[in-house]
Amino acid sequence: MGHERIAVLPRTTQWRKIVAELAKLPTAETTVPQLASGTLECVRTRFQQIHRDTGVQAAFEFLIGLTAIGGMGESASEWSNLPVDFTNNPSPLRIAQALRTWLSGRENSLEYRSIAERAATDAITNWHARQSEQGSLFGPSDEAANVWKKASNGAGFCELSRLFFAKFTERYLNYFLEREASAALPTIEDRERFREQLRQHVDQISQHAFETAKITQSFAAAWYNRHARRGRPSQREVEQFLSRAFGKIREELLREGSQP
Repeated sequence: MGHERIAVLPRTTQWRKIVAELAKLPTAETTVPQLASGTLECVRTRFQQIHRDTGVQAAFEFLIGLTAIGGMGESASEWSNLPVDFTNNPSPLRIAQALRTWLSGRENSLEYRSIAERAATDAITNWHARQSEQGSLFGPSDEAANVWKKASNGAGFCELSRLFFAKFTERYLNYFLEREASAALPTIEDRERFREQLRQHVDQISQHAFETAKITQSFAAAWYNRHARRGRPSQREVEQFLSRAFGKIREELLREGSQP
């Protein structure tokens, strides 16, 4: 899976159709193109430079560190500053608290850091739920080290990184949809109705983001095996990976935005 090459991504629903479902308002014919193109353009623009943000870099670096110390491989000793102790069998919520500590003071933008922290927390809880037998968020249902050891190879890292980029994209799409709705919808009542529909259709947007993030899997395994499996990647190497990943997602959003 980690080396899978993807030419054309599958789509469960076209983006404009998702927005159309959300914008079932009297002005839907005019607002759907506005909301769809405006949201995609905002996200595409931000994804050009977002890999340079230290908060985004630190959030992703934390996930790499989890795979290293969980796998107890050759690079584990290089992550002694990661505030996670697997001998205490931490729950996902404990790990998420450690993530917040790790990110403290590491941001160029509070907006970016907040979205990156939430995306990484989503990735942590989703990975744990998928890999452990019971998937409890409030206590150890399986040894935490065993859960994270499963991410300490190319295939595991592919899945974990896809979760991160999917959740990051999902949260950004939601953020800018609300912003574009405020500009495009004429009344407070319309905007409130749209927000309620947005909450009801979050699963559609989540699935859409997950399909879009699939494109990052084509190179994630090779990068992990080369840079993270036997050592700690430099900040520059992390930034380069993020640049490529967000660039791939941006290209996919550009293709999608050009489709009728």
